[in-house]
Order: sequence, then structure tokens, then C-alpha cells
Amino acid sequence: MQENIREEGMTSCYIKPDAKLDMDKLLKAFQKFYRRNSEHWLERFDYKEAGHGLLLMAFLQRVINGGGRIDREMAVGRGRTDLTIEFAGETFVLELKLKRDSDSKEDGLDQISRYLDTLGMTKGYLILFEIKPSSIIPWETRVKWENVSHQNKKITVVEM
Repeated sequence: MQENIREEGMTSCYIKPDAKLDMDKLLKAFQKFYRRNSEHWLERFDYKEAGHGLLLMAFLQRVINGGGRIDREMAVGRGRTDLTIEFAGETFVLELKLKRDSDSKEDGLDQISRYLDTLGMTKGYLILFEIKPSSIIPWETRVKWENVSHQNKKITVVEM
């Protein structure tokens, strides 16, 4: 799948001058890609609920393969974080949630906060995928980027 995902520009634009990964820039590019392509791509998956995460991993893998790795469902204490990315000596924790109801965001913030505690980290990403079609919740209102403080953690909430 990652070979079939094409994007304007080179993947090196997500690498900072110090050779570190610009995760914010990469996830913002994914939001743009997802908005343009998700409805088409998600139709290809037999397991629709897993499709959102698989699409994200395929998108990220194009860049991460150049100097890092992605661990899926890495054991963290008594739970499992959805994605852990290691790149150039840095670790990024991503929790993926389908937006099923009004509690999804709060539940996701609590969950990633626990994982970050276990890892001794203070920053992470919560990725929320809206499951209702864009005909019900338009893209203009579903694509969001918010930096929040939750349980003494800095969590970037990425909604789409």
C-alpha cells in the first residue's frame, strides 16, 4: 500500500536540518492526504475499522523507513500503544481512536496519558478518525489540530 501512496514533494521535507523527524509536519500532510483520499482508500479494506490505522501506517512508513521504525501495538505496562515511532534517537507515541461518541476524545487522552507515564514521556499524539461520512460531518469541521495539556502531558490531538 505504501508504494501506491503518492504525494507531491519529497519525503525528505519531513526531516529537519538536524536530521530529526518533523512529526507535526508529517501528520499535517497526512490530514491533507486523508481528506483527499480516505473515502476512496477505505473502500478497499475488508475490515473497515482497521483501515484508518493501516492507511496512516502506510503513509508514515514511506518516511520512517528512511531512518527509523514503527512498532504497532507495543506493550506498555498493562496496555498497548497503537503506534510507537523511533527516528533519529527520538520516540513518538501515537494513540489512534475511532470517533464513536462524545467520550472518544477524553478516553483517548486518558489512555495516551497512561502510556506516556509508563514510558516516562510527556508528549504524545492522539489521532481521532471520524467514522461518520463527510456527507454528515463535512471536512471543514472534522479536520482539526489542537495542542492540549492533559494530566501534565502535552498531547497533540489530530482529528480528521
